[in-house]
Amino acid sequence: MKDVVMRLYDEVLNQGRLDVADEIIASTLSTAPGDSPGPERIKQISTHIRSALPDMHFDVQDMIAEDNRVATRWTLTGTHTGTFFGVPPTNQPVEIKACVIFELRDDQITNLWPVLDTSSLRPA
Repeated sequence: MKDVVMRLYDEVLNQGRLDVADEIIASTLSTAPGDSPGPERIKQISTHIRSALPDMHFDVQDMIAEDNRVATRWTLTGTHTGTFFGVPPTNQPVEIKACVIFELRDDQITNLWPVLDTSSLRPA
């Protein structure tokens, strides 16, 4: 299970290989009501992040697996050159920390629950 989640971070998000989402994201995954389901939503999220942080990089610090769930703690770094979470570009480096719990079935991510700290996007 951990290997599937690491493919999301390494291949889809860090390397921009969006086609990998078709393999590891279940067609039923939904991040919010009204959003596109499945791999397309993950591709949209990745594209949105990259448009705001073109040099984005996810660094996974912790990963814990139990039953059919994987919990991660990571840091996203990049240069804020586009609107992100409604915040206009600052052209400054940002660091966003998060914890995400993933649910998997048959080597695909079926659900996820993120908790993000976006305070670095706001002026101090």
